[in-house]
Amino acid sequence: MRRIDEVLAEIDHFSDRAILEDFIARGWVCPLRDQIDYVFEEVDISRIRLVCELHIDMNFGFETVDIILSLVDQLYESRARFDKLAKALNEQPEDVRNAVLKSFKGNTPSN
Repeated sequence: MRRIDEVLAEIDHFSDRAILEDFIARGWVCPLRDQIDYVFEEVDISRIRLVCELHIDMNFGFETVDIILSLVDQLYESRARFDKLAKALNEQPEDVRNAVLKSFKGNTPSN
């Protein structure tokens, strides 16, 4: 975990704290906060880098970044749900797994 000054030093896009605090105020990045200041995990650092690429490097506006981040969040949520479903399916007896897979293959657009 890193404090805000470490993040500002690590990521080249920031000339001052205000830009990162704006990202936080917009809900684009949601770090933890302790008694002293913000605390960033690796996932926060990755998201900051993504926001910098979208908003600063690619010059997407605020509304566009909101939409893109919403879609990215939905994708990650769907992936997490799919992983849970796959794990639950793998815990089932083989005949149940085979029946589900057969049904799934029969309902795909390619068939």
